Amino acid sequence: MRILIVGGTGFLGKASAEAAIAAGHEVTVMTRSGANVADGAATLIADREEPLPDLLGQFDAVIDTCAYAPNMVERLAQATGTVHCVLVSSISVYDDMSVPQFDETAHAPTATEDDLALAAQVEPSLRATAEPYGASYGPLKRACEIAADKAFAGQCTQIRLGLIVGPRDYTNRFTWWVRRCDQDGPLVVPRPATRNIQIIDVRDAGAFLVKMAEERVCDTFHLTGQPTTLDTMLREIIAATGRSVDMTYAPLATFTEAGIRHWTDLPLIVPDNPAFAEMLNVSTEKAQRAGLAIRPWAETVQAVLAHDRADRDRPLICGMSTDQEAAIRP
Repeated sequence: MRILIVGGTGFLGKASAEAAIAAGHEVTVMTRSGANVADGAATLIADREEPLPDLLGQFDAVIDTCAYAPNMVERLAQATGTVHCVLVSSISVYDDMSVPQFDETAHAPTATEDDLALAAQVEPSLRATAEPYGASYGPLKRACEIAADKAFAGQCTQIRLGLIVGPRDYTNRFTWWVRRCDQDGPLVVPRPATRNIQIIDVRDAGAFLVKMAEERVCDTFHLTGQPTTLDTMLREIIAATGRSVDMTYAPLATFTEAGIRHWTDLPLIVPDNPAFAEMLNVSTEKAQRAGLAIRPWAETVQAVLAHDRADRDRPLICGMSTDQEAAIRP
């Protein structure tokens, strides 16, 4: 197949390109620069914030990893014509994630006029990242799904992506825990030990996107891993590092009172809000029936650990500082 990958130099995009090349496909990566292109992929320098070249008849499928507003999807479809589209959306499309193992039929509201207006005001150079969209991010992703289904005439796979991890992860959410557990000494962790953690190796996510393109599946899927607990995750990481880590648990309020923020200072820790309680505990049954393959945890941990140890001087963009940790130790 001839596959166009939009955002193909990013974390997920590059993993998808590598998976497609390994499967024998002819891959072209559309990017605003020529950097970080997977070996074996052709490069198309283009920016969909500007007029795109005529791509009619050049591709059999497109994998779009970085659509954040519906007009982005519409411009792409105008350029490529009606090919099969694998659109990367997000678990964040849902407004209520309070039910354990909720599936793809849960309510997902689309963007309002205010959401669309906000998207139009985002600085063009920042439109390919999630942060500038704030609370509008989820509704805008749902609007992208609706736009893709219409623009590609129903030939679309909607991928509601969870948390992806692995080497080269620019968010550092999982990497911080791996690096932190690769140190001897005390580690204080927020209760409960049984809180849900649900992540997927980026290589498995990329392979599933390619599979959906190959099979031209027209459906909507959650794409993430099997749920585990925070305690299980940390103990598996510690086992992989071979370190002697004294892990204890403290109430989440202890961290909050010290000014330590969920999700950023405490990566992977969801705020205590009932609407988000099961954000990291969604059903993946549908994707598994469609052929989602998830590698063992140990492989992901070892890959992240090896990559981080080779790049240990690189500062991470999230996680607790030494001073923050000292503030919450008993």
